[in-house]
Amino acid sequence: MQEVMDTYQDDILRLNSDDPATRREAAEKYLTEDLPDELAKLLCTKMSDEDKGFRDVVGFALTFSNNPQIPVFLVPYISSPDISVRNLAGEILIKRGSGSIDALLRYLKEGDDDDKKFIIDILGLIGDSAPADVIQNLLHESPNENVILACIEALGNIQRLEALDDIMSFYDKNELFRPTVIEAIGKVGENKSLEFILDKYNLADDLTKFSMLEILGRIGDETTFFFLLAELGNITAPLTWAAITSIKNLKEKLSLDVPYDESTKNAILSTLHHGEIDYQRAASALLTFFKDKDILAASFKIYGFDPEIDENIKANFFINKKIFFSEIINYIKPNSVNLKQLLDLIKQMTDIDGDEFGKLSQLEQHNFCSSLADLLSHSDEEVRRISMELIFALDESTAFIFIDLLCSDSNVWNKMKLLDILENIFNEEANKALKTLINDEEEMVKERAIMALNQRRILN
Repeated sequence: MQEVMDTYQDDILRLNSDDPATRREAAEKYLTEDLPDELAKLLCTKMSDEDKGFRDVVGFALTFSNNPQIPVFLVPYISSPDISVRNLAGEILIKRGSGSIDALLRYLKEGDDDDKKFIIDILGLIGDSAPADVIQNLLHESPNENVILACIEALGNIQRLEALDDIMSFYDKNELFRPTVIEAIGKVGENKSLEFILDKYNLADDLTKFSMLEILGRIGDETTFFFLLAELGNITAPLTWAAITSIKNLKEKLSLDVPYDESTKNAILSTLHHGEIDYQRAASALLTFFKDKDILAASFKIYGFDPEIDENIKANFFINKKIFFSEIINYIKPNSVNLKQLLDLIKQMTDIDGDEFGKLSQLEQHNFCSSLADLLSHSDEEVRRISMELIFALDESTAFIFIDLLCSDSNVWNKMKLLDILENIFNEEANKALKTLINDEEEMVKERAIMALNQRRILN
């Protein structure tokens, strides 16, 4: 050992340096070189170093080194009173995977209940079935509720089929165990799990029901699908959100259609309006089954904040284009938080089918023009640009009413887009606008306007 210490004395001195940069540089060496035992032990002591950059390098070195003894050196640190050290040690042990199991099981006999819980959590996240027997025995031996919960969760993560009956037996022992029991048996995913959940559902509290409703989407069958649809009329948020997510999952897994009814529609609306993002995504995937104004109104309000939701909503809009164009007028207001996204969506819709504006009634066209005109002086340059394009596409004559405002836009690229539009309009109003733009202070705008007028043989 002394020889090793002598060989790496310089590295040891640098790892103990007062200079963080020197410590980092010394540790970085062992990202690519073998890490001997004595330096591995030293690096373990550095997990509480005040310099984050050095701690990160230490974590990488201990995680990716081929030295099989690192878990042995590392595992005592899960007892550290410093939560950051404890968590870093746990994170490294998880990343080292199955190679950490023996060291964790040995330390399981030494640690207190907090340590035992933490070790079982790590073993469950590693996901190897090797420690399953030990965990299952501890489930029955430990009187500590937190250790029991950790064992139940770990056996679920390991998908320990042989432990299914044992896990179920804890459901009625303590209400605290119930949601975790349901999560665990859901991960094991046997028909027995499905039967157990449906049997216990009616008498369960809301927290446990939430777990049940989420699990049913993973392990359920066609009968479960219709059970969930029927249940929508009996539950409220947030249970509704879990049920909608499971209905979506079963619909996709089993290729089933969602029937149109008020309870399903209201559950989707509740999820779109109030659910967290994952539940909103699930609800948005069901929108193609519903084609009414209430659904579209909710869609307008949440469009533009998440790509997956946007794609689902957009698909429904394309199916219901007539309602879309007649209703979106009410949502393109100067203070709308997703105004830019809605305008861009309208642009996409009209680029694909330019006749949609023509299908609106005269009153709807007038209202659309008025809404767009209100945005031509908006503070956001993109809002002004898209509004300008849309108003020209909707009603050219109305657009020319605001041509002075458009020609004086403060953004050069907006004026260049205006020139793109004017170059394809051949009337006196367009010519007059081009003549205005040849006096623009931006040289690029001025030259483009002169070129357009020359092509029309209006200027020499």
